[in-house]
This record gives sequence, structure tokens and C-alpha cells, in this order.
Amino acid sequence: MKAKELAEKYGVTPMQIGKIRKEMCSDEDYCTKTREISDLGVSKINQYFEKRDDEILEPKFVRVQVLDPMPNPLFWYCKLLEKPVRKVRVNVPHTHRGLMRKNLIFKAQVINKGGEDFYRHEIIYQREIIRQERIKKVY
Repeated sequence: MKAKELAEKYGVTPMQIGKIRKEMCSDEDYCTKTREISDLGVSKINQYFEKRDDEILEPKFVRVQVLDPMPNPLFWYCKLLEKPVRKVRVNVPHTHRGLMRKNLIFKAQVINKGGEDFYRHEIIYQREIIRQERIKKVY
């Protein structure tokens, strides 16, 4: 199978397929004359994309420590307790606004959107999961 066909299947460029092939496959999995990837090489690349999809589905949580409130009451400045340690902005639901105090440590979900990281309180994620389960029961 050609790299172009695999690229169309997974929505990436043929160059990216070539890089993945070099990482995952051995020299026997690629024919340099016809520039085709063997069936074993294709299965290795398929496994790479399946593993990558599973990683994307799992939410990532980090520990943060409250520093100061922001002018917007739904956001707080917090210190990220994992490397790299830096000051981040965390979205907190209005129901937890009264519970927030300096030096409080809690878990926040990291959402990567457009190459930028956004942080939100873990309870927002939990409520979203419960909401989706209720919708499934109705439909």
C-alpha cells in the first residue's frame, strides 16, 4: 500500500506517514523500488493510530494550587504543581466559588485546543459525563 493511500485514510500527509513508518517499521516492511509498504508495515501503522486515538480520548488531569481570584469570578489564577511550574488560569464553576481559598490544592482538567492549554475544575468534567449519561438514557 502506498503512503498516500494511508495518509488519506487517517487524514495526515504522506510525509507524516513516512516518519511514522521509519519509527514503527523495519527495513523489510518497505520496498524502496516500488515505494510500497508491506501488509505487516500497514498493520504496524494501524496499531500506532489506534493507540494514538485511545490517548486522545482519555482526559488529562493536573494538580493546581489557588493563588488569586481574577476580575471574572469564574476564573482563578492557580499555580501548576507539575512540571513546568507556572501560573495558569483555571475555570471554576459558580457553585465552587465560595469554596475557593488561597493555597487550596485541587485537580484540574487540561484541554488542548488549537495548540493552547486551557484548564477547568475537575467537577465540570464530572458533571459533563453525568449529563451525557442522562442524554443516552433519554434517547
